[in-house]
Amino acid sequence: MDTVVELFTGFLDSGKTTLIKAALNSPDFLDYETTLLLVCEEGEEEYDEDYLSDNHIIKMVIDEEEKLNPFFLEGLELNYRPDHVMIEFNGTWDLNRVLEMQLPPGWEIASILSTVDAGTAQMYLTNMRNLFLAPLLSSDLVIVNRTEDNTDRAKIRRSIKVMNPGAQIVFEREDGEPVENTEEELPFDFHAPVIEVDEIDYGIWYLDAMEHPEHYKNKKIRFLAQVYKNRRLGEHTFVPGRFVMTCCAEDITFLGFICRTREDIPYKNRDWIYVTVTFRYEYVKQYKDKGPVLYLDEMIPAKKPQNDVVTFD
Repeated sequence: MDTVVELFTGFLDSGKTTLIKAALNSPDFLDYETTLLLVCEEGEEEYDEDYLSDNHIIKMVIDEEEKLNPFFLEGLELNYRPDHVMIEFNGTWDLNRVLEMQLPPGWEIASILSTVDAGTAQMYLTNMRNLFLAPLLSSDLVIVNRTEDNTDRAKIRRSIKVMNPGAQIVFEREDGEPVENTEEELPFDFHAPVIEVDEIDYGIWYLDAMEHPEHYKNKKIRFLAQVYKNRRLGEHTFVPGRFVMTCCAEDITFLGFICRTREDIPYKNRDWIYVTVTFRYEYVKQYKDKGPVLYLDEMIPAKKPQNDVVTFD
């Protein structure tokens, strides 16, 4: 018998318990005979003990990170033989311990769901960015609840997406109703003959091009970049990109897309250039999949900008 494991992550009081209670009341829950509910931190929201008992849900509180280990989980398997396990994970614990842990035979993590309180997200992103994002890095679904009209949804979304591009992000209001999915206003003109990406907006453009390549297909784009060349890229191929701060000063990485040229590139690695390119979306062996591919129309030398590292804000 396979055992479905669901992980619920997020900071304390971000809405994990509310999400789990909603899941327990969903029609899908009727498919399970015995559910283990492992609670690694207890907030203000509580579970109805009578409801748990009536529905064959065995709740166990784990108050120390070291107690959540393979030996403990194997004991749960032997004693209860669950076909469903829900783990309300502590947002300050190391999620990788669980993801890399040897689970009992038949146990498989089916989904990782995370919650974010929109009211405190901005403060955490400013002061505790790494700690705040850590529980969200492997999530399949991130629910940003308690969203208000003045919530900077674009910033929250970009901060999560750059670290976890595959995550689905849903914004909900205080009453649980979803926020209408309006398109984020981007700081460049899609209708111009050449889309001009300002030097400080490179990170925003890069992320949007990854998520929505249809915005740019067959369009011309001009931006400031540094040169990256490598023999493994092949002849007449390079990457014009920028160094981007993905999370904090310790997490700076070079991001760019494969660019095809008709001639040799007369620049060295890290030289600054302005490029005008045509955007395509096609299979590339370096990506091992389809992805954005640029075709060079023009490149000219440029000066190093005052801020040579950009962000996704």
